[in-house]
Amino acid sequence: MMQAETNRGGGDAEVFAEADAHGIDFRRLKELRQPLCRDMLAYWNEVRGTRVMPRPDEIDPVRFARHMPNLLVVQIDWDPFDLTYRLIGGDVVDAHGANFRGRRVLESPSHTGRFSEVLFRFYKFVAEQQRPYAVAGTMEYTARGRVSVEAVYLPLSLDGGRADRILGAAISTELPRL
Repeated sequence: MMQAETNRGGGDAEVFAEADAHGIDFRRLKELRQPLCRDMLAYWNEVRGTRVMPRPDEIDPVRFARHMPNLLVVQIDWDPFDLTYRLIGGDVVDAHGANFRGRRVLESPSHTGRFSEVLFRFYKFVAEQQRPYAVAGTMEYTARGRVSVEAVYLPLSLDGGRADRILGAAISTELPRL
């Protein structure tokens, strides 16, 4: 697996170690393989232009309607810091085995072990870094078992100063049970 160092500019080494322990590794954005992930990253870059992040209201769902089943949106609250799932597409719900819309990330135990904590720390990292990140690997869902996954996470900002949402696009494929 590629080392996380190659896709980040510093930050929380524990997030990368925990993700790796769960079978997920960071991928360079230019190495995204899934058309969905590449399309969403290209769209995000087009909309943001020269800014660090686009605004949530600039994201036009009509442009990527065919991808809606594979999307999620996480709301970021800064004071105190918390994360809440605001949108979860049908394929994401199927992968997780439940619909966590409206629930805090830390209250969404869809993975084995303490992976909801890993997701919380990862989303916080994306929000703080204010840049897209891609991940890929094989992981274990409580409802589906082992899956191969590739995803890209794209921060959005209401005021241009800090991330307020994260738009995620993910493709997961069930793997044979061991």
